[in-house]
Amino acid sequence: MNRQFLEQMQSLLKDEYNDYLDEMKKEPNRGYRINLLKTDIEDFFACTDLSNEPTGFCSNGYRLRKDDTSLGRSIPYAAGLFYIQEPSASAAVTIMDPRPGMKILDLCAAPGSKSTEILEKLNNSGILVANEINRSRSEVLCENVERCGAANAVILNDTPAHIADQFASYFDMVLCDAPCSGEGMFRKNPDAEKEWSIENVCSCAKRQKEILEDAYRCLKPGGVLVYSTCTLNTVENEDVINAFISEHSDMHTQDAHASFGRGAYNRHNESLYAVRIMPMDHGEGHFICRMIKEDNGETGFLSAKKSEKIPEFVLSFLDSQLSKRYPYLYMNHDKVYGGTYPFIETGRCMLVRQQVYLGRIQKDRFEPSHAMYMSSYCSFRNTVNLSDEQAMSFLMGNALIYPSERGYCSMQWKGFPIGFGKSDGKTIKNHYPKKLRISERNRNGTGTV
Repeated sequence: MNRQFLEQMQSLLKDEYNDYLDEMKKEPNRGYRINLLKTDIEDFFACTDLSNEPTGFCSNGYRLRKDDTSLGRSIPYAAGLFYIQEPSASAAVTIMDPRPGMKILDLCAAPGSKSTEILEKLNNSGILVANEINRSRSEVLCENVERCGAANAVILNDTPAHIADQFASYFDMVLCDAPCSGEGMFRKNPDAEKEWSIENVCSCAKRQKEILEDAYRCLKPGGVLVYSTCTLNTVENEDVINAFISEHSDMHTQDAHASFGRGAYNRHNESLYAVRIMPMDHGEGHFICRMIKEDNGETGFLSAKKSEKIPEFVLSFLDSQLSKRYPYLYMNHDKVYGGTYPFIETGRCMLVRQQVYLGRIQKDRFEPSHAMYMSSYCSFRNTVNLSDEQAMSFLMGNALIYPSERGYCSMQWKGFPIGFGKSDGKTIKNHYPKKLRISERNRNGTGTV
């Protein structure tokens, strides 16, 4: 490893430095989180053979075994039953402690591990705005949110400054999982180690302070702000928090009462209340600080978006497919969306997706979307239950010979939706998105993982 980095770690860890070096010789921690929007822990383990060793960083997080491979090409993954996540990466949301009904912002959200975890906690109540400044990464974020099945997420692709302009003093909670030098990811990402330098650390800290300022502007009085990184130095962690607190007298750090990790370094001023996770703590490396804003101002307000009139044939189609209607429907340019929260005005912010994209009007008919059939909000009236072999064939994009009721149908494995098709009574045409399909070359050949 880089000599300057090792000198930094020796100065930071002192007597634990050799323990750190020994830990870094081991394999990186691997884990996953069960998606409680779509299943419960008992049902999940009944249909998979993944490890049930808890991580200790969240209530539904578990460690992976060394031989747990090809998980992203498995049927349970396609069904959105779990999310692959480094164990300690879930700690920030555990400390944040979101509750149903809250308005929450994930300011630097891709690829979506923390966003999907927040959405599980919200349980389709309240709203999550998840933003990612990089366009291609925002599309990955959207895919992961759709797979998790949440019906109350807004995906944006914009700068933190633009988000703060639109959503001033609006959110009950803001997560600022800031871009960092990634020192906690060296074991799993060798490129992060190669790119490390003191100059990059300082550059990251400068950017983190700017993003944290935008996060502060989005937070309503009385709200909670969580700052987190996956790096180890004090420059990007304690020093950033100390500088932020010194400039905002209305912000105070809170004791997270965490059952994992350790306290902050440089224990002075407000940085005392922060949680560090080191590789010796059975995670890769994280810093998490929970702060609260004094309740001495006005909360921001956003008007609702005005929908075009939705044709009756669209409503009839939705009623024929879904067990219940979404509380809120919205249509714009022939595209129809459903959600559990009023559709909010996002102003000039670049909107990728608002809640659940149900489909679009094509002339005099309605073409449903994959996202509609992946949503956890409701069940489906017309279902087709597939075997392991049939489900894998469907995920590869194949049509299925399967006598069934004519029309659109929810394709399911063990009762869990994995997509949709359209039946002529004998054959089901495949509507699984091409970009998500599993190829013959990389299939793992089994329904369980």
